[in-house]
Amino acid sequence: MNTVITSYKRLCANGEIENNQKQEELIHKLSEFLKNSNKSFFGSVFSFTDRKKMKNCFYIYGNVGIGKTLIMDIFFDQLNNSNKKRIHFHEFMIDVHDTLHELRKESQNNNDFLITKFAKKISKEIKFLFFDEFQVTNIADAMILGHLFSELFKNNVKIIITSNFHPDNLYKDGLQRELFLNFIENIKQESLVYNLNIDTDYRRKNLELDEVYFISSSSVSILKINDIHKEIIGNLNTEDKIINFKKRNFIIKNFANNCARFNFDELCGVETGPEDYLHLAKYIDMVFLENVPDFSNSNSNQQERFINLIDVLYDNQINLIMSSEKKVDDLNSAYYLKDKFVRTKSRLIEMKSKNYRS
Repeated sequence: MNTVITSYKRLCANGEIENNQKQEELIHKLSEFLKNSNKSFFGSVFSFTDRKKMKNCFYIYGNVGIGKTLIMDIFFDQLNNSNKKRIHFHEFMIDVHDTLHELRKESQNNNDFLITKFAKKISKEIKFLFFDEFQVTNIADAMILGHLFSELFKNNVKIIITSNFHPDNLYKDGLQRELFLNFIENIKQESLVYNLNIDTDYRRKNLELDEVYFISSSSVSILKINDIHKEIIGNLNTEDKIINFKKRNFIIKNFANNCARFNFDELCGVETGPEDYLHLAKYIDMVFLENVPDFSNSNSNQQERFINLIDVLYDNQINLIMSSEKKVDDLNSAYYLKDKFVRTKSRLIEMKSKNYRS
């Protein structure tokens, strides 16, 4: 794994990132974990007792914008093992639900049996599973994850996780959280839990920012958004493009030149979710989102969709032009989403930067 620290130092030397000793410490810890994990697959120098003591998961948590994803991605790229997969947690859970749905058509067995079957299928194909932005937002996912992770660990799948939350704070204040506590204890027992304790949000630091976010109520802002939109689509006519998946339709509003234009309520005020946004991202490289409201407990569902949308746009490098009731930093949050919304605001700031948009 010397190539990982070499890659990291090269990025620092090129001025692409800022060197941080705590990030280097994490690289050394994660290198040791992956090195031992690779050896354990082949029996090698470890006795059966030693292998039983080894951890199956490396869990990295910390504040937003501190380099967790960057370091995980460097490791994934450098890991010399073809049986690896890196996936955003939203996408993984969509795949889990889809697979279990198909398995239920073929079998009358209970859910635990089907999850075990699914875990065995994963373990035949994947030895290293990298999860970015690990979070749990509903009881259905929470109940599946407990059994699924137990089975993956039994099958010696090594899992690397980044999250903004310590395991003890996963699904905090969630409905029927007591049913999720066994999973939390299991993940702590099976994991090396590492706090990347850095205060600086590098997404916000030293960014050259473009003017791409506007205040909804400003007539000047509306004119500027219209000018940008005209510049992007040129003389093309827009259309409402209908895409179909899983026997349902999703409408890409005002589509032209790989660009879409939505009012907030059209994208986040209706029953949409991460899967819809992932399909949208396949067709566009820019999206206009207008009239984003301020958030509170009264519109928490819309806020959660907005958070999911920004995650998908960010992960797929989609450019965003947005108007909102308040400046991004001044937007409020529903109480139970306030921690997640810190990450969203950080990502929105980075998405303004010329580096992101280039």
